[in-house]
Amino acid sequence: MQRHFPYWLFFLFLIFFFTPTASAQSDYIDLGNKQYQLLDRLDIRTQGDSILGFTFVKPYNRKNITERVLWIDSMATKGSLPFVLTSTDKYNIQRLLSNNWEWATGHTPITSRKSLFGVFYKNPGALYAVNTPDFKLVINPVMNLQYGSANDGTGSIFQNTRGVVLRGTIGNKLGFYTYLTDNQERDPGYVRDFVARNDAVPGAGFYKYYNRNGYDYFDARGGISFNAAKYFDIQFAYDKLFIGNGFRSLFLSDFSSNYLYLRISTRIWKFDYENILAQTIGPFPPYGMDGKREIRPQNYMMMHHLSLQVTKWLNLGFYENIMENGKNGFHLSYLNPVIFYRSIEQQLGSVGKANVGFEAKANVAKTVQLYGQLLINEFVTKEVLHYSRGNYANKQALQIGMKYIDVLQVKNLDLQLEANFVRPYTYTNYDSVTNLTHYRQPLAHPLGANFREYIGIARYQPHPRLYLTGKVMYHLQGLDSAGVNMGGDISHSYTTRPRDYGFYIGTGIPVRSTFASIAASWELIENVFLDCNATYRTYRVKDQPANNTFFYSVGFRMNIRPREFNF
Repeated sequence: MQRHFPYWLFFLFLIFFFTPTASAQSDYIDLGNKQYQLLDRLDIRTQGDSILGFTFVKPYNRKNITERVLWIDSMATKGSLPFVLTSTDKYNIQRLLSNNWEWATGHTPITSRKSLFGVFYKNPGALYAVNTPDFKLVINPVMNLQYGSANDGTGSIFQNTRGVVLRGTIGNKLGFYTYLTDNQERDPGYVRDFVARNDAVPGAGFYKYYNRNGYDYFDARGGISFNAAKYFDIQFAYDKLFIGNGFRSLFLSDFSSNYLYLRISTRIWKFDYENILAQTIGPFPPYGMDGKREIRPQNYMMMHHLSLQVTKWLNLGFYENIMENGKNGFHLSYLNPVIFYRSIEQQLGSVGKANVGFEAKANVAKTVQLYGQLLINEFVTKEVLHYSRGNYANKQALQIGMKYIDVLQVKNLDLQLEANFVRPYTYTNYDSVTNLTHYRQPLAHPLGANFREYIGIARYQPHPRLYLTGKVMYHLQGLDSAGVNMGGDISHSYTTRPRDYGFYIGTGIPVRSTFASIAASWELIENVFLDCNATYRTYRVKDQPANNTFFYSVGFRMNIRPREFNF
């Protein structure tokens, strides 16, 4: 007998929660945190580290990462590392350990100021902290106040975010975290166009209008986690995940809004195995059509990801995903953590959409990382052998990329180059309900499909408190022609295509876009930044005047990643 998905998740959670062998467990380092830049560098330096080397699925477990970085710090102190840390890396390591003080056993947190009233900011990264043998708690305010202007008729743009984030552990057994912000923003015109098309704010989903051309929305995330046994970590959360080593992901990115998921991570020998069950929001009509709010349709998304450290320098990943229509409930067969999803789908007569993928990461010469992803949404052998015919069933995506740290021996100057190629109709199914979307937003690449994209990113930390980032992106995409589905908009069914052959990247009405931005952030005190950024974006549809946008902003940010619109 089928039961609804959340009940079975709760049942599984209870089983593992009361496992007597459970050990200390932490929360996860939030996506976009400044710590990830340091962890990327350490991964490349150490090449095949038993902890840092498994970077495909994010976010990372805070306890595991902190303990590993603490070990690297101790080895550096002894002069036993096979590589040399820059002074800025050493500074960033101390900051990481201070931010994650509850797991940095034996480390003395650095202090940059006196505590307030003997209660607040005893540690640099915590407004208020509790540290007892059975209970640990960190509470921090969240704020992002940005103001600027755009030349596209928007006028002033702004971001007004206030909230709170807390994390902790109970009895050294259960980890928890919660993040809640209230947001008002006014965005450049191309972002508002996205909201109008999808009835969703990028990365957030539901919204209300705020003043003129503005949006008001909550961002609420949270989860619990525990270690069920020596090799098993369990997380039950409402948040986002990211799979891959690139700036983009062709499997699963953090572009869409939050969703409910159960994540079971198994780490043993040279394997890291991730089993993820998620509940997503399926396609729904915009509220503007009838002004009525109703319960949104639900889908269920299941993923397996196996990472294998083949050699000291090479890590391979294998991925499968399926999206199921939630109207028939959750099929219990998908709870099997070591089964091939496609075979279950066929046995059940399901109409869901399956994807498989392969990825690789190679750390070379302690300064370079090569990475890539291959997604297969559909594979018809005879059409692959005759690829030049452009059959619609060739629904694949490819990513290749490189990270180069300390470019030309300039300390803490890092370069990332990446190219993404996604064929028409990739991520789509014949029913459109089980396309790879969540809350009317793509779950993988924000552009959807039918595009090629080239990205260059330079990150430079010339001073421990100064973060400089420059980005240049270019993409060519084929848009629908006179309402005819040409494979770029992944909200449509591929059955609405006009023909079977002649589909190539850019088929349809070609649009070319260039995106260039520069950002500078000065860290006043721990996790408190002054920001300044500027962006120039061109968007040219064939036979139409170019739509060029320039916008800039300055502001103040505390315990939150920058709000960006990189599409």
